[in-house]
Amino acid sequence: MTRRKLERCAMSREAFCQLTAGDLNILMSMLDETGHTESFTILLREKLNYASVFFREDIPENIVTLDRQVIYTVNGVRTGPHLLVRNAASRPANSAISVRTMRGLALLGLAVGERTEILGEDGWPETLAVERIVFQPGSEACLKQTSTEPVQLIDHAPQVVNFRPQPRKVAIPYDDDPGPSAA
Repeated sequence: MTRRKLERCAMSREAFCQLTAGDLNILMSMLDETGHTESFTILLREKLNYASVFFREDIPENIVTLDRQVIYTVNGVRTGPHLLVRNAASRPANSAISVRTMRGLALLGLAVGERTEILGEDGWPETLAVERIVFQPGSEACLKQTSTEPVQLIDHAPQVVNFRPQPRKVAIPYDDDPGPSAA
C-alpha cells in the first residue's frame, strides 16, 4: 500500500469528533498556519468538517478536549497521562501533548473507548485508543459548586416603587367635521 493510499485510508476513519467552541477556534487558527505536513492538514480538515461543537460546560465528560489529562494507547502500549495543550513548549516533555502534533490532534475530540489510525511523526501507521480521562478542570469546578451548600440569592438593591404616570386628559383640537356619521 502506498503512503498516499495509507493517508487517505487512515484519515477517512476520523469522521466524527466532539469539540468545544474554544477547541474549534484553535483548530481554525491552525488551519491558517503553514509548515504542517500533508497528513496533519488532512486530519485537521477532517476534524473541522465533521465535528459536533459544544459549549465547554455541555461537552460530555468522556471526551478528550484541550486542558484535559488523558491516558491512551499507541499501538497497544499505554501512554500518559498527558495533558492535552495548545502548545507544549512551556511544559515538561513527558507531562503534556500538544494539539499541534499528529497524536495530539488525533486524540482531540475522541471519546473514551474510541480509537483512530494516523500516520505517526515517523511516517508509520499508529493506532491510538483513548483509555481514560484523568483530569477535567471544567468538571472539577462544577463539582465544587454542587458540593457546597445551596446558594442563597441576596438582593442588595433597594425596593423599587412602581412608577406610573398619572393619566392626563387628551386635548383634541376643535374639529367641525362631523365625520362619516353625517352622511
